[in-house]
Amino acid sequence: MIQVERLGKTYGSLRALDGLSLETRPGEILGLVGKNGAGKSTVLKILSGQLLPSTGHARVDGFDVVSEGIAVRRRIGYLPESPPLYPEMSVAGYLLFCAGLRGLTRGRAEARLPEVLAMTGLSAVTETPLRQLSRGFQQRVGIAQAIVHDPAVVLLDEPMAGLDPLQIVQTRELIRGLKPRHTVLFSSHILGEITNLCDRIVLMDRGRVRAEGSEEELYAMRSSARPMLLRLRASAEDALAALRKIRGATTTPVPELHALPGEVWLRVAHREDVRERIARACVEAGLGLLEQRLEGEGLEELFVQLVGDGAAPAEQKAR
Repeated sequence: MIQVERLGKTYGSLRALDGLSLETRPGEILGLVGKNGAGKSTVLKILSGQLLPSTGHARVDGFDVVSEGIAVRRRIGYLPESPPLYPEMSVAGYLLFCAGLRGLTRGRAEARLPEVLAMTGLSAVTETPLRQLSRGFQQRVGIAQAIVHDPAVVLLDEPMAGLDPLQIVQTRELIRGLKPRHTVLFSSHILGEITNLCDRIVLMDRGRVRAEGSEEELYAMRSSARPMLLRLRASAEDALAALRKIRGATTTPVPELHALPGEVWLRVAHREDVRERIARACVEAGLGLLEQRLEGEGLEELFVQLVGDGAAPAEQKAR
């Protein structure tokens, strides 16, 4: 549904996009994640026709965003980071107005409205002025205007920005409910907001893709790069003697983690998956394996490893 090939965008000497390529399949939810300034909003603005690319090509449902821009606009719904609301209008009045801008007749818009209100949880506030709504409900209205004309592709720029934890959960469920009827591409700078939501995640930095894949695939990438922490019921000497025999791993004590009497913490640096070898070695040596986990926290650590050191971008694609 979306095909982006070697897309570039420059503003004088500033390179906002640097040969970025990505694609989405019909009915897929794809999340763009990156630091502020990574180029996420620039991608969405090019796909929605607000900006022209400097180099490369982008297509939506087979139509080129530059040469066939009108056809592209008919097939997309777009929510910028700040919802484009008219505060004096009611929810229903605003959505009917947006439907008219999208080319729907009054009859079609009125027939479509109850479904959109139900999908976005706005049925109880149809006559409420937009200025009286909370930030979370205003965001719902913003998503509603993006889908009121039933587009094939929905583009959402930071849809959870400024929301409280409950509103984030509710918005996440709302976005999940858009598939498989819509293909969704949205941006965020917080990985935790989109876990268990996206079919695939694209990690961006300085206008390029640094890694992409499903959450499980990215976790696999993260797992291969992160040391493992073990808590054993054994002496340090016995534990090191048993685990240092494991092929493909280097085992060292972790004195900064305070173990209980009779226990020891070890760090295992590994080049491949050695979890089964660790378990087997512990059983054979009579060690009590109490805890085994990867060091660090979630996908955020993978992102920090990829973009936090200032190294030159290098694409990685999860398999």
